Order: sequence, then structure tokens, then C-alpha cells
Amino acid sequence: MSNTDKEPTYWYDTDNKELVLEEDDKEYRFYLQDKFEFEGNEYCILTSSESKAEEESLLMRVEKEDDRDILVVIEDDKEFENASRHYYSNQSDNDN
Repeated sequence: MSNTDKEPTYWYDTDNKELVLEEDDKEYRFYLQDKFEFEGNEYCILTSSESKAEEESLLMRVEKEDDRDILVVIEDDKEFENASRHYYSNQSDNDN
């Protein structure tokens, strides 16, 4: 996915239950695996609907813009590590 003047567009495909990212006239489809809150922020775990490996997932932060949810790539390594650690530690707690 490259940088262009056109902002990426997200929407939810209710028929296929997929989150769709449109960027550079291409569609990327994801399944919303989970949402969680951590340190006052909301995050979501996405899995590519085109991926063959179920373990591949994305962690993105949810921000509000004009009363809409916008997905944001987490660029801060520490925030990404802390949110990931929080999510996966809660998952292992729920498995017990």
C-alpha cells in the first residue's frame, strides 16, 4: 500500500462480515477478530480474509473522527508492544 493524495477508505461489508480497506483503487479485506480497550484507547485485531495462515493478524488503534471509527496504524513501537502484550496476556488468562 503506497502513499497517495487520496485518503484510504474503510467500510464494513455486512454481507461477507468483512472490514474493507480501499486504497490506491485496490480493496483489502479483513475479518474483525476482536476489539479491546487498553490505557484509554480502543484497539482491534484484524485477520486478512485472503491470508492462508490464520496466525497472521494486524493490530490497529481505533480513533473517532466526525463520529466515525477510523483505523490507525500504530507507529509507536512501545505502544504496539504494550497493547499486544496486554491483549495476548488476557487471551492466555481466558484460556485457563
